[in-house]
Amino acid sequence: MQEQISAAAAEKRKRGRPAIDVSMTSCLNGTHRTHVNAMYMYEGVSIISEAASEIPDHELLWFADDRTRTAGGKQGILEQIGRMRLQDGYGFDSCVAIADLAVCALKQKHTSREIENAIRKIRMTANREWENPEDELLTKQAKQAVLDLRLMTIVPKYR
Repeated sequence: MQEQISAAAAEKRKRGRPAIDVSMTSCLNGTHRTHVNAMYMYEGVSIISEAASEIPDHELLWFADDRTRTAGGKQGILEQIGRMRLQDGYGFDSCVAIADLAVCALKQKHTSREIENAIRKIRMTANREWENPEDELLTKQAKQAVLDLRLMTIVPKYR
């Protein structure tokens, strides 16, 4: 009986999120969740910085001015892009493509919250689809989530 309990404890299920080293953000005040969110945001900033030449108007997502020592950005969008890379395992090119769509949507005057929610929807539906690749409904929902973000980038036609 004791062996069964030990075996069950050894196989204790963890949450679906991977362990993240937050030593880089440990200087921040707040909870562990705050540190993890900052880590994802820093990963998003890193992706935007590396792909700056591939993303026109990337300053809408992240800018840093060394002269005035200021920086700013759309933290929610950057965090979702960082989560795509670190938590979900998306490739660098996929993250850059989503960042490019996010910039285009910002140009069309969508709020950063709307874009953040659209990226989160893409992540969640894609994760469910990867778990059940034969489910056609999940595949359709994943494609629709990407289409929703793409539709945010289209310039509306006025009559």
